[in-house]
Amino acid sequence: MKVAAIVAAAGKGERMKAKAHKAFVLLGKEPILAHTLKALDASNTVSEIIVVVHQSDLPKARLLVKKGKFKKVKDVVAGGKRRMDSVKSGLAAVSEDAEYVIVHDGCRPFIDNRMISSVVGAADTFGAAITGMPVKPTIKQVEKGNFVAATLDRETLVEVQTPQAFRKDILLRAYDRAFAHDAAAEPGAVPAAATDDAVLAERLGIKVKVVDGSYGNIKITTPEDLKYAKTLAGLK
Repeated sequence: MKVAAIVAAAGKGERMKAKAHKAFVLLGKEPILAHTLKALDASNTVSEIIVVVHQSDLPKARLLVKKGKFKKVKDVVAGGKRRMDSVKSGLAAVSEDAEYVIVHDGCRPFIDNRMISSVVGAADTFGAAITGMPVKPTIKQVEKGNFVAATLDRETLVEVQTPQAFRKDILLRAYDRAFAHDAAAEPGAVPAAATDDAVLAERLGIKVKVVDGSYGNIKITTPEDLKYAKTLAGLK
């Protein structure tokens, strides 16, 4: 089984309020992205890694890969304006003989081999799988004016995480359909939103399996997240 991992790290991270793009913000002595790549590089499930970064970060990312001696990184490529554009760029760099593709956020450094192997195993059985955890708080749906429209049953809700894993043919079809939809849209129309890759598989009618992630598998997006990440990593 050959598994390719696409690391989506092209976001600017404006909420981080940092000079560098968020994947290159330091977590301890190393950029967040370096911690993420370490986990993927050490996984006995992952065969190759494609790193997708902002165009301006290409030299920095290639130097990071070289310094980190990440043996499984096959390529570092430029992303696009949307997450969808970035993952599509990553897909184009995946080896032809890869059977499965993992998509993972570059700013989720606390993954481990258990999560990676379980989500790939589920994708092997069901075609598409995501990591996620049960929602703890009460979630309310609000309407215009910020009034409560409904209280959602949290027993049916999960907080979606990455890694997400797919049979490569399913993910390719999902992306082909999404971009064909964009191309066929009326001029000026808002593109169909896709905040993760699983929703594109769902639009193909694929039933996506959920496996346990971890409450510690946080996405570092804000300065507050970074402080929490330092605590999780045992850093001062």
